[in-house]
Amino acid sequence: MSAPYLFRVLSEPSGLDRQSWEKWYCSENIPSLVKAKAVTRAALYEAFDDYPLATKTPIQVGQTTLHDVKVTHTDIEPPTEKTFLAMCQVEDPASAREEHSKRIAQTSEVLAGKPPKSCATWDSRIYKLIQDFDPKGLGHTPAPYILNVQMEPADDDDYNTFYRDEHLYMLSRVPGYRRSQRYQLVSSDDVNLSAVPRFMAVHEFESLDALDGPELREADASPNTHRVIGNAKGVSVRGFKFVKGFGDMKG
Repeated sequence: MSAPYLFRVLSEPSGLDRQSWEKWYCSENIPSLVKAKAVTRAALYEAFDDYPLATKTPIQVGQTTLHDVKVTHTDIEPPTEKTFLAMCQVEDPASAREEHSKRIAQTSEVLAGKPPKSCATWDSRIYKLIQDFDPKGLGHTPAPYILNVQMEPADDDDYNTFYRDEHLYMLSRVPGYRRSQRYQLVSSDDVNLSAVPRFMAVHEFESLDALDGPELREADASPNTHRVIGNAKGVSVRGFKFVKGFGDMKG
């Protein structure tokens, strides 16, 4: 079972090479959060946009089309911005946020003696787990790829019923699919909550190569998919590739 909360941190280094930023994350930041017991398990990802999915958020954020249904994307997360993603499962979100704030204010030799807070743009959010869908019983093993699907639905109950009763089961038939978690946004220190979709699904995959296959096409052809996604006030679909795992999710 996933932890009850997710601390999701997007960042993009500025005036600093990506290798140093990744080294800081992997050698200092996330290990220190795990050691302080502020984070139970975590994984670092980098943005990955080379996959076949009609509804993924385009680089020039606007609308995409699902068959004849228009999908309105939010411009909060263009796929080329904030390309490092730390997904931290936590028991106590207040502790995680406090430790994170403390760590990014401290100087680091890896970052030429600068504090991480001044070396990047940040988007950190706390989410509450609302569904853990693990049909294969994989548990906390590293996922080579994940899709973050954020949505502001027209109707919360319809959205939740759609995912619980249909969509996740149809997704589970896609080759390479692993498991999913669904979350609802709780808080953020960096973004205006009214500008961010409240719901997020995290879909894990071994590979994203089959996203243009018949299984996902069937899921996308469902009238329920057309209704829920087509009526959504905002959608963000981003892909990420695994870098390293921490805590009891190693890899």
